[in-house]
Amino acid sequence: MPTKRKIIVLVLALVIVIGVTGVIVWQQFYKPEEAVAGPISVIDDVGRNVTITGYPPERIVSLAPSCTEILFALGLGDKVVGVDEYSDYPPEVKERVEAGNLTTVGSFEAISIELVVGLEPDLILATGGVQRVVVESLEGLGQPVVVLYPKGFDGTLADISLAGKATGQIDKAEALVADMQRKAQEIADKTRDAPKPRVYIEYFFDGGYWSYGGGSDVNELVSMAGGINVFAGFASAYLSTSTEEILKANPEIIIISKGAMAISSGLTPEEIKKRPGWSEIYAVQKDQIYEIEESILVRPSPRVVNALEALANLLHPELFG
Repeated sequence: MPTKRKIIVLVLALVIVIGVTGVIVWQQFYKPEEAVAGPISVIDDVGRNVTITGYPPERIVSLAPSCTEILFALGLGDKVVGVDEYSDYPPEVKERVEAGNLTTVGSFEAISIELVVGLEPDLILATGGVQRVVVESLEGLGQPVVVLYPKGFDGTLADISLAGKATGQIDKAEALVADMQRKAQEIADKTRDAPKPRVYIEYFFDGGYWSYGGGSDVNELVSMAGGINVFAGFASAYLSTSTEEILKANPEIIIISKGAMAISSGLTPEEIKKRPGWSEIYAVQKDQIYEIEESILVRPSPRVVNALEALANLLHPELFG
């Protein structure tokens, strides 16, 4: 029996040694996907091949609020050395700007090339459209500019992944994307068989009522939240409409996209109720006029999921309330 006991003890000891050795080997050779120092190249949203020599980047400049939000969501706030004037989320951004620890490089439409270059960035994140000329100027100066200019919810997810690759935060980006996909799927599952209310969203009034057409990302979000944008049939992203057209559409729900433009034009639920003829609209009669923060609705950032959740709650309180 003593001999048998010794054999058992030896076998157990061997198993433990093998197990510990296996853990050590696994820890040495398996590592999450992470940045390896050295130049990398990425293809951005306008098809440009951008080489980032200072990789992973230690100094990053963001030229758009959506880019800033993505960077901070990836845990890169301490690497951001410059932002545009409209970047206001997370709150830490404005706090650092006011404290003098973060440089503002100009407004969204009028970026200072000199200020950006002076910050000696390893990476610059910009958007398309109005920033095309700025991007071309920075590119001409040899600056590493990656353009994030997505289309729709899936495009935003792809850009988060792209930003993760460009900054060496691949794992964090993948986790963030997976979480956003999960939340969107939960909403889709809950609203699949629910009635789809007609929705009118207004963001500005200047004599005409400005809303989002079928070519907008907002249109897609309304659909994903289980609703129907009353102006989905218009191909443009934005349109100015009239009382007659809105009365004809007869939305069941009216939502104010509350941002600087809405505030400047005095757009409130109370103002909408007082509009001549609008008392005939179903949403006004049922007092179904709501507000949603514009920044989460229109910025292609991780908070687009917050907009989706907010819309789902407004459109289907019976499912999410």
